[in-house]
Parts: sequence; C-alpha cells; structure tokens
Amino acid sequence: MLRANKRGLPHVFGLVVSPPGFGVPLGPWTEGSTRPTNVAGFGTLQPAKLLLMAMHTSAPNVKRLGCVWNPAESNAEASVKLGRAACAELGIELLEANGTNVSEVATATDVLISRGIDCFWILADTNVIAAAPTVTDRCRKAHVPVITNFPELSKLGAAINYGADYRAMGVSTGAIAELVLKGVAPRDIPCENFLPIALQLNYSGFGENWIRVPELAALAETIYDPPAPPIVRKVAQELVPPSIGAMLAALPAARAAVNAAPLAMPRIAVLTYNRFPNFEDCYRGFMQEMGVLGYKNGVNCTMQLRDAQLDIGALGTIVAAIAEEKPDVVVPFTTPALQATLRRIKNIPIVFSLIASGVAAGAGKSNDDHLPNVTGAQITCDWARMLEVANAAIPNLKRVGTVFAPSEVNSVYHRNEWQHVLNAAGIELISVAADRPTELPEAAEGLATQGIQAFLQINDNSSSTGFAAIVKSADRANIPVFAFSSGAMRSGATISVSRDFEDVGRECARLVDKVLHGQSPASIPFTDPKETVLLINPTRMARYGITLPKPMMDGARVVTESTGSSK
Repeated sequence: MLRANKRGLPHVFGLVVSPPGFGVPLGPWTEGSTRPTNVAGFGTLQPAKLLLMAMHTSAPNVKRLGCVWNPAESNAEASVKLGRAACAELGIELLEANGTNVSEVATATDVLISRGIDCFWILADTNVIAAAPTVTDRCRKAHVPVITNFPELSKLGAAINYGADYRAMGVSTGAIAELVLKGVAPRDIPCENFLPIALQLNYSGFGENWIRVPELAALAETIYDPPAPPIVRKVAQELVPPSIGAMLAALPAARAAVNAAPLAMPRIAVLTYNRFPNFEDCYRGFMQEMGVLGYKNGVNCTMQLRDAQLDIGALGTIVAAIAEEKPDVVVPFTTPALQATLRRIKNIPIVFSLIASGVAAGAGKSNDDHLPNVTGAQITCDWARMLEVANAAIPNLKRVGTVFAPSEVNSVYHRNEWQHVLNAAGIELISVAADRPTELPEAAEGLATQGIQAFLQINDNSSSTGFAAIVKSADRANIPVFAFSSGAMRSGATISVSRDFEDVGRECARLVDKVLHGQSPASIPFTDPKETVLLINPTRMARYGITLPKPMMDGARVVTESTGSSK
C-alpha cells in the first residue's frame, strides 16, 4: 500500500504487527528515516509471551507446542521470534512448520499433530487465521488443545485466547486520522507499539489436567463453559496510545477557545446505545415536550442525537467527543449510555432517561442521594401488575421464562427484581443469556424447550432490538409472549404491561428544562413513572386461548401487531 501511494497523500495505518517489517521504524520520525514523511500509525505486536505464560500456568504439563507460520509474512515472523524466546524461558519445545496458503496450513497442522505436540498455537499469520476453523477442528479430533492470539477464536473452542482488542485498535487508528485531518503532519506523530489486550477463555477446549486459574479468569472479558451461558464482562481499556491522547488534548488553542466560548443558545447533547422501539417511543415524548417547553432546535437551542448502534467502542468515542464540546447538558438514553457518560463527564449536568435504575447504573445511593451533576427519569417496571395479569391469563402459572443480557446492568437488575417477585409468588423463572440481538434466536429456542408456560420478557437493549426473534421461537413452540414495553406489541407480543415510555421522555424533557433554568441536578430526585398501560392483541389471545376478567379488559388498549396502533 505504501508503494502504491505515489502521490504522497497522508497515509494512516493500523492493525500492523510489526511496522519495522515494512520500513517504518518505531519512535519519532527523524531525518534520514526510512519512514516516509506522509505516514503515521502504530504497531500491534501480539502478546505472545503473555499467552504462553497463561498456557504454562494453566497446563504446566505442556512440553511440546506446535505452530504454523508463513516466512513471507513479517507479522508472523515477529510473533514466532517472541514465541521462541518465551518457550525457551518456560522450558517448552516449540515445533514449527510452514504454510503459505490455507491448504498448506491444514497439512502442516496434521504433521505437527503426528509429531506428538501437547498444544497448538494459532499466531498472527494471515493464512493460519483463515484456516482457524480447520485447524481447531483437526486439533479437537486429536485431543490437542488450541491457544490463540485472537480472542474471538474462543467461539471455535480454542482454550486460551490472549490478543488485541480490535475495537480499541479501530479507535486508535481513527484518533491518528483525526490528528492528520486537523492539521498535524504525519511525520510529527510518533510510531509506537500499542496493544489494548483482550482475553477470552473456553473451558471446553481445556485439556485433561489443565487448571482453571482464578487469576486468569478474573482478567477475561468472556468465559465459555458449556452448557452454562457465557460469562461476559466489560473490561476497561485504554483506547489510544498515550502520546496520541496527549496530542489530541493539545490541539490548537484556537479550537479550544471556540469550544469554550459561551453560546447564546443552550447546547443539548443527546446520545443512546441503540435506537430500538422503546427508545423511539421515549425519544418521541422527549422531543414533543421540548417543543411544548419552547425549545426549537437550530432556532433557540442546539440538540444533536448520536447513536452508538450497539457498539461499546463507538459509545466511548461519542462520549469523549461530547466531553470535549462541553455542552450545557448531556442527555443519555439507555443504561450503557449513562454509564459511559458517568465515567467520562464529571462537571457537566447529566439528565438521563430510559434507565431501569439510576442507582444500579452507578449514579447514586438512592433516588434522593445521588451524584451532584446527575438526575433523570427512570422507567421501573410494574412487576405487581404483570404478575396479576399473567395469573389471570394463565391459570395455575408455575414456570415462566425470560432472555436476559449478562453484560447489561439494567438487564441483570430487571432479571433479579423479577425473579424476587416471582419466587415470592411461587413461580419459577427460567432465564437464558443473550448479550446481542444475533444471539436471541438460539437463546429463545433453548428457553422454549424448558417447559415454560409463557415468556414474561424483561426489558433490555438486546431483547428490545430483536424482540421479533423471541416471538418467532415462541410461536414455533406455541408459547405466548408477555412484555413490559409497548414497542414489543409491534413485534408480536400477546400482552404488554407497559410503562408509558413517551411520558417518561416528556418527564426527562421537563427535568432538562429545570437544569437549563439554573436548578442544580443535585436537588432533583430521580423520578419514577406514574402510569401503567395494559396492551392486548386479541388475535394472539385467541390463538393461545387467553381471556382476561372484564374489569381488567375495560382498561386495556387493543393493539394490532403490524402497525402497533391502538384504540
């Protein structure tokens, strides 16, 4: 790519294991350097020694480690050199074979297995990564555990996966591009190794007599231990190299002065983790009430909505940008957006919405005793009302299910609260994990096979985005779905016991107005919703033979599935 850039355009690179391997030495640019003056970037030298030390701690009986690599790839050569040194230090024999394409990698893997290796190492080599499904399959059949420098390969059954956090790598590359676009000469940006590390474990890939080391598990962002659901944690990472962070903070003073200058119009920064149906209802109420209160975007205020689209890395970048802009108030919708805002913004008023519990999200000790710059409109569920409706709809209700997202604080909070209520009523709650919408079909299918009488589905970002997948699985098993949000009715829920999401959005707007008129968030308690709405789909109720008492039906709104309209 560098050779092809004959016009000398600014060139930013990322995800390169060894920049010196193609003529870009580490450190600042110097006169006479082989690094072109138009090039900037960073190295991503994989943590081979950390991986091998983790393997040695977990499997001290591993004495012969195999790997395949392509001598034509400088990144592979750099990793192998690190591996050789680490193996020599640990007293492990490293058996190497070469492969220049996927077919050769597969053949070389078979050769190494035949030589009696105790473990196979997938290192930073393009062809080996491409052949990973084949390599892991052949090793599994030969009962040879696999370790890798690529966290995502844990899903293929690899035991220990210690490598780069690639989302953070993308943020780092974007940060360098931002410097260049804002006038910093590429040659003035030092090239350094920078590797935010991620660790994933898959205990099903551990060999006989391998040890589950607690200290290693504590560092892992994901742990697979079938048949239990995966344990997923968000691990804090530096997103940019320190030198790049310092350069971003020291951009020209004129730009900082523009950001700090007082504006005649209040600036309102709105952000969300994702735009799912519950968000749309809540945001609609917020914008309508802001209009009622006299705020007109672009006329007497500025309001900008930013959507992270279920990407935690993008969410962090959005919050960093908002912190730099110094708006008059920040309005995060959803718990992940609030948590990201709390971590970065300490001195700007924050008014949240679409949050299950401000306390659970880390914004305070109680609705009245909270962080001095934070207030907001919570959207707690009406558990008692749902219990009443579910018991009326399904006589002798004893076993129900819900999908939940272990990585979402709001989802875990909802699951625990709901379980407490149901346990007290003598009803068993079966919960299955799904952190992303793509995981919902499998989770819902599994839940439907566990003898539940109904899905009583809690609210979270994952299920709200992919609610239709839950309904589809439930339909195949002939199980009704009850929900806690009005948006779920558009995706096929039979009954919803919902808070008025639009009203919660309106309450959030009223809190924003108070803050913009000078009231301190410290003096404003977190608010809870006042109204509960019962929504029913008569067609689906008839399908499942569900009837409700007339007094209950008299207060219900009838909803049609495809349009979500009610009457």
